[in-house]
Amino acid sequence: MAHNNNIDIESLPKAICFQPFDFNSNMSSEYHVCFAGANPTPEGLTQDESAARAAAENHRNGSLTIPIGNDLGEMVSIVEPQSLAVLMGKFWAPGKELRISFVSGSDWQKEQVRKYAPLWCKHANLKMRFIPSGECDILVDFKPGAGSWSNLGTDSGYVTAQGKPSMNLGWIEKEKKEEEIRGVILHEFGHALGAVHEHESPFANIPWNKEAVYKSLGGPPNNWDRKKVDGNMFTKYGLDKVKASKFDIQSVMLYHYPAEWTTNGKGTPYNNALSEKDKSYIRFTYPPNKLDAGQFNTMELKPSSQPTPVNTTTKLFWKQYDTPPRVPIGLTSLDVGHEKNIRLAATATDITQESFTSNLNAWADTILYGASLTYLEAGPGFEYLQTGTFHTTEVSPWQDHKSQNSKRINFAREFQGEAPKVICWLTTVDMGKDKNWRIKSYITDIDTKGFTAHIDSWDDTILYQAGITWLAYPANQPNVASGTFSTDDIRPANKPQAENSATVKFGRKFAETPMLAMALSGFDYGSNKNLRLRLSTSGVTEEAVTWHLQSWGDSVMYRASAAYFAWA
Repeated sequence: MAHNNNIDIESLPKAICFQPFDFNSNMSSEYHVCFAGANPTPEGLTQDESAARAAAENHRNGSLTIPIGNDLGEMVSIVEPQSLAVLMGKFWAPGKELRISFVSGSDWQKEQVRKYAPLWCKHANLKMRFIPSGECDILVDFKPGAGSWSNLGTDSGYVTAQGKPSMNLGWIEKEKKEEEIRGVILHEFGHALGAVHEHESPFANIPWNKEAVYKSLGGPPNNWDRKKVDGNMFTKYGLDKVKASKFDIQSVMLYHYPAEWTTNGKGTPYNNALSEKDKSYIRFTYPPNKLDAGQFNTMELKPSSQPTPVNTTTKLFWKQYDTPPRVPIGLTSLDVGHEKNIRLAATATDITQESFTSNLNAWADTILYGASLTYLEAGPGFEYLQTGTFHTTEVSPWQDHKSQNSKRINFAREFQGEAPKVICWLTTVDMGKDKNWRIKSYITDIDTKGFTAHIDSWDDTILYQAGITWLAYPANQPNVASGTFSTDDIRPANKPQAENSATVKFGRKFAETPMLAMALSGFDYGSNKNLRLRLSTSGVTEEAVTWHLQSWGDSVMYRASAAYFAWA
């Protein structure tokens, strides 16, 4: 196989796959190795612009986290995320028909792509249409010697719009085994659909023999120095306290690594087909069109580098209702400057049978870089659900900035039998800039007639006002679950860190992967840096959800919490 000895990894902003050299045999080895930096972005496109494009294409990208970094034993370097764009997904809109075209290649090579790439669509709400020319979403080249690589998800569309290939399949040759050809095509199209390498999973825990990796990748055809090897193999985010889903050694997104690259003498297998976890993950990222929940992210309107106080858009419901549905909402992320007070309100207005207006607005001199919310379309099928709001100004004027705010709330309809389940989501925050930002919302004293809602701050925090949405449903309601989670579940508040994640079980097993809506319920941040907080998920199964509470840049997150509502 021919190799390009002059490929510069830094100039290739994509998931890059190379074939390393076996020095003992002086012949290229039979395994392929795939490398990619965290969240690579195409040349000419900033990370913020890439994130804004992804949010506009698929509103769920704002609440989806791609597992990034490696938990690979001894840590060579820690890279804390400097931008929200690093954390966001780049998945296409569910239900999209991806247009795929070719730059070059024989009829046989093109036929292999037509044969194997659509295997992803058997498990995802996506379609693939192969076109001879014209505007496309994925543009495939077969340039030999340039390795196999692909741009990540929605970045592909930007590249193809420039008339450049977004994918190269340099290893598709007739002398290769059929299963190897299938594996390479599935792997690269996995990248094109937004999936990252399984070895980048923070849960991989591969015991690398680093000197062996340095030696192998330091020679031809790659000729990488130690810094480049570190950046592609060993750089990680600070995820040492993450507790979440297991590393999938059978994933097609994991290329084969030789045994001599590990200290335990165990390499990774040749994975040339979709694993069960691959299928489950792609179903999660590309769900059916029937979505009773949605998101609004200000990046749908503008990049986070352009602070804007008023952010409003019209959201269409997934179907037309006979009467306007209820639309409970909750905040899922905040990116606010620390120089002025923290003021943000999420609201749903102008609700009709077809749509509503989603608002994420600051006021006065607050510097709002970005924010996001989730919403639930509580129409037919949700008759069991009661929902409402509570605002601190209902019990005291904002000028009093009371730290403890509570109110007894009575249900519109008394629940029968045992006390219902009740959760709450933050919708409004208004706090002074000179003290740390501390807020928590929670529910107590639940009975069949009502409950007490609380919105509290503590220590010297200046809380002017805040608001929540609450949701209540019968405790024995079938196919429904809810709960709360917090950074307190995995670490103490006096040890702040940017990435916090764990898997929380629903307490029941659904017959199928449930729908999920979740939003923030509280946070505790240092006020001398910007308030940057993001709630997201990287996976939902029939039994559990993997959650992430993340900050980025130099923000100091002491604590954060959220609540979820799942149904099927």
